[in-house]
Amino acid sequence: MAQKTDAETVDVTAAILVAAESCFERFGITKTTMADVARAANISRATLYRYFSDREALIMASIVRRARMNMEPWRARIREYPTFGERIVEGLCANIRRGIRDPMIHLLVSPAEATLANTLLATSGKAVELTRELWEPILTEAQESGELRTDIDLDLLCEWLSELEMNYISALGADAGSLDRLRDKLRMFVVPALVAPGR
Repeated sequence: MAQKTDAETVDVTAAILVAAESCFERFGITKTTMADVARAANISRATLYRYFSDREALIMASIVRRARMNMEPWRARIREYPTFGERIVEGLCANIRRGIRDPMIHLLVSPAEATLANTLLATSGKAVELTRELWEPILTEAQESGELRTDIDLDLLCEWLSELEMNYISALGADAGSLDRLRDKLRMFVVPALVAPGR
């Protein structure tokens, strides 16, 4: 039997993830089984397990895929804001808005799935890793240009940005406040703490 090419493997993986996400939306993330996903993808469970070792691996792959969709253009869009303060404020607000609108991310941070989200994203460090992937180039450039304080630890900052985004996706998705109010808070409390003196 011929081995699958890398392209064929990517195609099958993508098809499985699309099927899985449809199940997550239909049944909820915690109630979706591997059997549900196999049926939706029109494959056997044995085939599904060749690609994903368990449900948690499948969920994580879906999160990563969605987070990385259009990451480069998104980073370029954040860079268009003229000051570092604006890049932080508008970039965070836009990411939170995207999270609220993304059914998979919104599901994951909902109260019903909060324990799973904490285990998969927070405990695994994947949320911080994805936040760093998006933000670190922007933060590094801001430090090098003198806009971001040079004494700030970028790893800690990315960890905090990740926590901030997840908390607000959950809160604002439940209609607790507004992005305009968050924007005001970021300008008043966050930007002054990050921007280098005199900038």
